Amino acid sequence: MTLFTLLALAQDLAGLSSEGATAMRAKQYPAAVRAYQKLVENDATNPMWRLNLGMALFYAEDHAGAARALEDVIQIKPQPGPAHLFLGVSRLHLQQPCEAIAPLEAALQWPQRPQSRWTELADAYQGCKHWELAAKAYAEAAKLDPSETRLTRQTAHCWRMARRYEFAKPIFASLDNTYTANAEFNFEYGDTLVRLEGAETGLPWLEKSVAIDATLLPAQAALGRALMELNRPAEAAPHLELAAKADPALLLPLSRAYRALGRNSEAARAEADYKSRAVMP
Repeated sequence: MTLFTLLALAQDLAGLSSEGATAMRAKQYPAAVRAYQKLVENDATNPMWRLNLGMALFYAEDHAGAARALEDVIQIKPQPGPAHLFLGVSRLHLQQPCEAIAPLEAALQWPQRPQSRWTELADAYQGCKHWELAAKAYAEAAKLDPSETRLTRQTAHCWRMARRYEFAKPIFASLDNTYTANAEFNFEYGDTLVRLEGAETGLPWLEKSVAIDATLLPAQAALGRALMELNRPAEAAPHLELAAKADPALLLPLSRAYRALGRNSEAARAEADYKSRAVMP
């Protein structure tokens, strides 16, 4: 290759780089993608152009393409950096929370990372059902943005899902006035109180939950169970009847409620229905 050809190529690459940067600043992401794709075709080993391509694809909402480009960046340059962050968030957009965890954990080691990175990692942990890790990550995110009550709410939710009710309870209590009209919040808080302190304590929140949203079947189930614990089968039965349509395990407490009310034939049918479903593959 002659010197003239090399100079011409360098000018072409510089022009494409400038074109891509200009398009990114103007939020013309498809144009930026085209420019950076040409640059990558000319030098596949340049991690900066691959990173820029990945970011352009990300902002163009081609998250699958962004993930492929960013994985290539990490292969070339594995040190924690923006490629890990954008890859992790791309995986979240692709509904792949478990795959998002490793790059987002690495992104936390990037010294220049934005402060909010705990939120994305918490979302990944939650999506992958790593409940305790998610609770801790949401708590870290909430420290950085105390005004964002969603993060505190998610902290409580994840502690409850981890069955660490003793950690969930004080957080739920701190949010009670904020989420007083939210059916799911009242269900989760009430259920937490039932498990820690008994049915009588949690009952008001469970009753409020089903009053707000009668279609929230987990709340109907929890309320039915609580009422049975309080020896109030006549009140429990309607809630258990509703919830048992979605959860056959509730046929047993429903059977006990019917039997306590002298509705023996209905109790026998509910018990038989439970047994038949329990042995189904």
